[in-house]
Amino acid sequence: MQQSRKPNRLVRMMIFNWAFGWAVGFACAAGVLVSNLGNIRDLMFRSDAMWQFLALMFGSFGMTFGGVVAATAIMLLPTDENEGRGGGRRAPVLLPAYAFAKIRNPRM
Repeated sequence: MQQSRKPNRLVRMMIFNWAFGWAVGFACAAGVLVSNLGNIRDLMFRSDAMWQFLALMFGSFGMTFGGVVAATAIMLLPTDENEGRGGGRRAPVLLPAYAFAKIRNPRM
């Protein structure tokens, strides 16, 4: 039995989206450091554990964004060729119904 060496398209899509999410996470973590949000950069530079802080920050941003982007890519896969992107039907929009009421005892 001979197996093909061609990787599965779904696996390639997952890896690509996961890597893209890591890149977005790294960019957001760098943005937090550049903008010095909450004086976090100043605290990091004064700390003895600067490298551990950087590893935890960039790693957690990368894992979170990578997981979200990969999960979103899976959820938006079409379930049927006729449905297009993101299967399912649209929910109806519920609007408020206004009703006029009479005032029984007006204050004088």
